[in-house]
Amino acid sequence: MPRRRSSFRGARCLVTGASSGIGAAFARLLAAEGARVVMTGRSADRLSAVALELTEAGAAPADVVAVAADLTDLDDRRMLLDRAAERLGGALDLVVNAAGVGAYGRFESHEPSVLRGLLEVNVIALAEVCRGVLPMLRRGDRPSLLNVGSIVARRGLPGRPEYSASKFAVAGLTEAIRAEWAIDGIHVLLLNPGFTTTAFERNLLVHTAIYRTESHRSMSPDAVARAGLDAVLRGRNEVTLTPRGRLLLAFNRFFPRFVDWGFGRWTRRLYADAPALAAAESRR
Repeated sequence: MPRRRSSFRGARCLVTGASSGIGAAFARLLAAEGARVVMTGRSADRLSAVALELTEAGAAPADVVAVAADLTDLDDRRMLLDRAAERLGGALDLVVNAAGVGAYGRFESHEPSVLRGLLEVNVIALAEVCRGVLPMLRRGDRPSLLNVGSIVARRGLPGRPEYSASKFAVAGLTEAIRAEWAIDGIHVLLLNPGFTTTAFERNLLVHTAIYRTESHRSMSPDAVARAGLDAVLRGRNEVTLTPRGRLLLAFNRFFPRFVDWGFGRWTRRLYADAPALAAAESRR
């Protein structure tokens, strides 16, 4: 078993998807604990704003490095890894893969490009980041990799077919490399959040769903990130957040036909009311 760390003070960290939401929350918490953070995201402006926030909160400017990059682009990935190696001495103690996109709506209404787009960002880019950081993690101190999955990594949901497929792939990849990387003493964790209060819905590849997905039971990005960092410190392999999420997965494990029946009934009722719901949405 790899030795566990007791804190992130001085830890050399890379966080993807750090320009907003869960990724930004990870960067904030790590910087607040005294970690050295290289963070990346597509939006240079939003990323710079997060970096400024961290330094204004007390982080040393030399310990916060913002690198705007499109992780689906090979040259951008290489540039990010080179910058991380340069600023962190060629080693990483923690990598958080929080970058991702989504798509909502019925599978039949979407073009094939929707699935390809989600797989490119959520799976292929994430996998190539994992491949690229491995040499630096091997040189790290009690190194960990945290991949952000989702409840839908363990139970596909109607209205999110492509997103569910992409997160199932993330779960499978994470489980496989956990076993492979254990020989190098690298801890690998899958974090499965449920509904989270982020700008995720404003950054979807497509949104043809006729229902609203906000929930008063949503977790904050800070709560998700705190749970993830606690799981790293405890050496957990997989953590599913929220009691509702854990209950759903428990029912799906032991009573899968009941869950299928429930989702089927909900979906039929939902789309039977589609005209009324669509009209209500147009008046918002």
